[in-house]
Amino acid sequence: MTKSSSTTISDPPRQVEPGRPGEARPEQTRSERSGRDRTRRAESGRGRLYRIGFWTALHPLKVIATWLVLLVLAVFSAGYFTSHLTGNKSVVTGSESQKALQLIEAKFPDAPRETDFVVLHSQGSTTSDEVFRRAVATAVTRYGKDPAVVGAASPYSAPARLISSDRHTALIPVSLNGSDKERQKTAKPLQDLAIGLATEQIDVYFTGSSPLAAAGVLQGNEDLARAESIGLPAAAIVLLIAFGSLVAAAIPLFLGVLAVLAVLSAFGVLGVVSIFTPFDVFVQTAVSMLCIAMGIDYSLFIVSRFREELARMEGDTRLDRAAAVGRTLATAGNAVLFSGTTVVASLNGLWLVRSPKVHSMAMGMTAAVLVMMIISVTLLPALLGMLGPKINRLALPWARKSLANPDPEHSLWAKLASMVMRRPVAIATVSTLLLSALAIPAFGLRFGVDLGSDAVADSHAGQGYAIVSDSFAPGVLAPISVVVSRGDGALDDAQLNAISKFSTKAAANANVAEVVSITTVLDETVRGHTAKDLQLATQKAGGGLDSIVSKDGSTSIITVRPRLGADTKETALVVEELRTSAPVTFAQTRLTPHVGGGPAEIVDMMAESSRAMPIVIGSVLAASWVLLLFAFRSFLLPIKAIFMNLLTSGAAFGAAVLVFQDGYGAELLGVERTGFIQVILPLFAFALVFGLSMDYEVFILSRMREEWERTGDNKRAVRVGITQTAGVVTAAATIMVVVFSSFMFTRSLEIKQMGFMMGLAVLIDATIVRLLLVPAFMRLMGSWNWWLPKWLDRILPGASPGKHESHTA
Repeated sequence: MTKSSSTTISDPPRQVEPGRPGEARPEQTRSERSGRDRTRRAESGRGRLYRIGFWTALHPLKVIATWLVLLVLAVFSAGYFTSHLTGNKSVVTGSESQKALQLIEAKFPDAPRETDFVVLHSQGSTTSDEVFRRAVATAVTRYGKDPAVVGAASPYSAPARLISSDRHTALIPVSLNGSDKERQKTAKPLQDLAIGLATEQIDVYFTGSSPLAAAGVLQGNEDLARAESIGLPAAAIVLLIAFGSLVAAAIPLFLGVLAVLAVLSAFGVLGVVSIFTPFDVFVQTAVSMLCIAMGIDYSLFIVSRFREELARMEGDTRLDRAAAVGRTLATAGNAVLFSGTTVVASLNGLWLVRSPKVHSMAMGMTAAVLVMMIISVTLLPALLGMLGPKINRLALPWARKSLANPDPEHSLWAKLASMVMRRPVAIATVSTLLLSALAIPAFGLRFGVDLGSDAVADSHAGQGYAIVSDSFAPGVLAPISVVVSRGDGALDDAQLNAISKFSTKAAANANVAEVVSITTVLDETVRGHTAKDLQLATQKAGGGLDSIVSKDGSTSIITVRPRLGADTKETALVVEELRTSAPVTFAQTRLTPHVGGGPAEIVDMMAESSRAMPIVIGSVLAASWVLLLFAFRSFLLPIKAIFMNLLTSGAAFGAAVLVFQDGYGAELLGVERTGFIQVILPLFAFALVFGLSMDYEVFILSRMREEWERTGDNKRAVRVGITQTAGVVTAAATIMVVVFSSFMFTRSLEIKQMGFMMGLAVLIDATIVRLLLVPAFMRLMGSWNWWLPKWLDRILPGASPGKHESHTA
């Protein structure tokens, strides 16, 4: 926008003759009409974003008041969201494990949905001692009377399974019903009950799937608070150095505070959605991470451009300020909206993954991006309109000269851009080879799952889990469920024999601690497993076998308890072996087997991640190319952008594999070698890394495009684009790196790995890619950067046939 635009805004309005009816005060009327006329002329011929910025700058109090009302409403909805988060659930839609779960729910409607454990442990007493027996009896009675508990069984009824070999630990199975949310909600009072039952001699814990999930939610809240306490102060220091003015630095920092409120707003939106669908606990941290980083990031783009527009103002009236805000929103605001749209488009690729957990991540992060986009183009312009030139007040000593007389043409960034464009081939080659080498380890990426037990090891549920793992097989808490069904009719002799054969074979696996099936129970109780034995045992037990065989006798559950945890490689091999042997064993019996349970869900999630990864990558690349084609009306720029973003993503993934999977530099960074990357992390990390990389791409290319449209000189366009944006891009990237890296101080492996990947990706993108590769490639491509086939130029929306023909190749 040239100075003539500002001159037009300040032109005197057309005079209005006084004396019309109803005009008691002609002088006031002329003033009012003059103001309205100037406002109309200032807005005329401008785009929609200009008009939005112009209006918000003139009516800041209305905008701020509206946001205050929205935030008050969000508080109530956000509380619902945070109180209804669920723990790690890895169900894959249409998978073998989901079919097993659906069959259990259909054939065992009265069976409890979950079995947790009361853990009684004593160093000095054994389960044979009277004091231990009294403690067990009291616990069974108290839990049995709790309204949230379906049933509690004494460990003495099945000593081989519920009493440890050293007889210092006993388990009381506690059956729960209800949804995931309801079971998690009851975990806290049931834990309090266990704490109240503990004595000096006997420790009592309550652990299992829901107690561990509830502990994970609490740990997630603590991790989030810790990360914010590190990230926000560090971001404030970076902002102060970048802007050199306390007032200017306070605006993005204030938006950083608003980013926390944006987190609240996003939680409020998700609170409404969570009425219909559950959200994983990881969504809370991911949303917070995005809102804080992107909020400050976007504000830097807009505040930086606003200060440029202020320098072009010829006056300091309300209309001058409003026009400056309007021009800011029409340029930097447009780039913010487009980059946010690109992030959302990238996240939409996650809907191709057949996992409710991944879908909840996509919804949560999409809400975060949308909220920050809206705040950036409504609330921030209102604040800028109120401040105007005051934004440069309280300049720091080293920045006063540059603020008073900005000279970007002779800055460090201008020298860097010139240096790169003098040696584009060498710089492009070295940078590409360096990032490609760093990306090579990504081809050896191995998926794995960490259920987060280490992260909650200090919690009540975590301590109980540790005792169970030491005294029993960890698989006791997360068994494999093999569901066999004939559809209708009771199981016959041949089918029961097949179940017995399958149970025996499964128990022979070195990684299996125990197998419980209808045939093993019948063999122990009535010394046989014929159809007649089953009928007699069912009648005699009075329904005691209802958790093993369905009421109509057509379906049975075989419980396989692994020796190791559900998230180990050995347990995954057990699942695969069961899925291989089950179809063979039951082939001639008309029984259909489905292998499910927690360990099987993990195996299915890893398989789904491998299947979906190339599809997600392809969809993100296609969506990004189309969006960039529309934005810059160039055929080759989107291809270049995709190539560079792939380099960024590949390098970040490769580094994560080196550190977390292979252990190189793990101790230096304060993390542990895991031997794998968390299973769903690469899916949404790629979508996020690719989308966020577009932030800087769009911001820089927008400035280059502006200069190209003005001069038709590609070399100048590249130099000006880098010179005008490198400072703010570097500052924004530094803040993002600080915010993302702060999440490495959490206890969750998922959060640590994500923080590392995102922080490193932004660092690489803002330095090697944006400051070196972009100008080098743009210099080499010359005017081909802006080439668009004429037939495509005609059919694209908003195209102007023949526009800039003199600049096209």
